[in-house]
Amino acid sequence: MESIAESMRFVHVVFGAVGLAAFWVPVFAKKGAKVHILFGKIFTRSAYVVLAAAALALLLRFVDLQQRNIGVSDNPMMYSFIVFLGYLTYVTYVIVRHGMAVLQHKGKPHELATPIGRGLAIGSIVASMLVILFAITVQPANQIVLYALSPIGFGTGSGMLRYMRGGEPSSRGWMYEHLGSMLGAGIAFHTAFAVFGAARLFDIGLTGWVAVIPWVLPAAVGIPATVLWTRHYRKKFGELQNA
Repeated sequence: MESIAESMRFVHVVFGAVGLAAFWVPVFAKKGAKVHILFGKIFTRSAYVVLAAAALALLLRFVDLQQRNIGVSDNPMMYSFIVFLGYLTYVTYVIVRHGMAVLQHKGKPHELATPIGRGLAIGSIVASMLVILFAITVQPANQIVLYALSPIGFGTGSGMLRYMRGGEPSSRGWMYEHLGSMLGAGIAFHTAFAVFGAARLFDIGLTGWVAVIPWVLPAAVGIPATVLWTRHYRKKFGELQNA
């Protein structure tokens, strides 16, 4: 089992690095151009591999704890780690899948309201609720991180449901929805890098409340940046009155 877990970590790191690098190309490339499409596909496929590896690694860690009869009360931080990363993995998958589905159904948001599509959206909201419930009942040392990032699932799920109902009046609504979804996935990638990659690469040892910064900084920067980036395109197309 340990060898499988190590393999998953290796795959996670390699494809995470590829996805992290590929993410920035479609952000600044001309939208719809060949380079935008190519690197968008590289990022998306890297994301799916990373998320699959992460999900399997977390499952293996949970099974290992159960086999050793280690319960939540015995190691609340380890379970908090599993719960939070499981939550982040699920929501990121939902974001990426939705962002790509939007492209396949341009201008037809109602076509996304399938049982699976709606189920994943509702699942994001439920996942946020479960994270908050875990933080309240278990009260792990990192509960502030759970509270701080729990709104992501709420925002993701409710935003998807609103889009499926045709809540975006602009004819380019699909573009803004795709843009927001993929930037959201990028925030998740950068959060993982800030928490795990940067800390190991630069030997950063943060303690106390400062240790929370890598967990929340990408979202704190990325979410406002997404709003501004979307406004930029709305202004470009003369649609700010609908923003």
